[in-house]
Amino acid sequence: MAYSAGDTILDDEYNNFANDATNNINKIWGASTGTHGYGQTNTISAVSAGGSINAAQWNTLQDRLKSIADHQGTSINNAAGDLSAGDAVAILADFGADITTVTNARYTVAADNVTASANPNSANRTFTGSWRTSTVHEWKITFGSSDKARFFFNAGGSITHVWNLSGNTASDKSAEWVDLFNTKAATFTLAGASDALSGNGSQDTNINEGFWNTNLTNGGSYVVLQKQFADTDPYSTNFCQWEVKISGTAGSAGGKGEVITIKATASDAAVDSDDEGAAPQDADDAAVTALDTVDGNLTSSWVVKKPNTTKLNNDAIGSFTAAEVSQSQS
Repeated sequence: MAYSAGDTILDDEYNNFANDATNNINKIWGASTGTHGYGQTNTISAVSAGGSINAAQWNTLQDRLKSIADHQGTSINNAAGDLSAGDAVAILADFGADITTVTNARYTVAADNVTASANPNSANRTFTGSWRTSTVHEWKITFGSSDKARFFFNAGGSITHVWNLSGNTASDKSAEWVDLFNTKAATFTLAGASDALSGNGSQDTNINEGFWNTNLTNGGSYVVLQKQFADTDPYSTNFCQWEVKISGTAGSAGGKGEVITIKATASDAAVDSDDEGAAPQDADDAAVTALDTVDGNLTSSWVVKKPNTTKLNNDAIGSFTAAEVSQSQS
């Protein structure tokens, strides 16, 4: 008998929704493997062959689906279960379609269902020196295991980074850096299946595949995910760039590793010196140095947005540690 509205739900149909079909509720809600799994413990138990489906079981199936949708902020057709003992258990229209919908949206999360940790473990930095070549801030986050890392990204967790320049000497160059930091590039975000810059610039590199980018492998080298150049000459060779690599123990459940390292670079490659002094010029001529140098306070700020348990059953991610790996300014 085909699954259709008005019919009685059969055990194999119930089990398909819970655990057996290509898209199923436990695959998203439970530990699963790889790109699936929120790591929740109250998964749905299968019904024995030939067994009947009671009201409590049918409610549980609906409730788990609704919890997933609520965590994501995804709209579905069916509500939570409201049957009482003895009520008829009948097929619901669009139930399979709803499971497909939340499967496709599994990396998304409603704003209220993440908790942001700004400056985690005091790993932000303010650079106060003057620079002519580059400022680089390398940072990492370490989860308890590879599975905890993938639960983080699968359930909608993300990491953001922002550069901000203030208190600088006014100049055309510093104004262009402020425009690049705050408007063209703005916020870098690494999420499960996406990475992006929030600014209005046109990126030179925009991979937008996130943590599950197939080029990001355990123990692999840095991969440039986002790169944004300045847009005004003579500063158009200056750029911001974000690179990511993954290390640690990949584990046996399709994870990549528990350590995610991100390198944020602000590179000043512009040849914008002007020889204003008398010949012959000294390498440290004051006019040349002033034109090539940016000063002020350059902040490098990180935020970790961790899925919370507002709609989830348990904290499958646990604690994490953020730390500065290296920093340089020259």
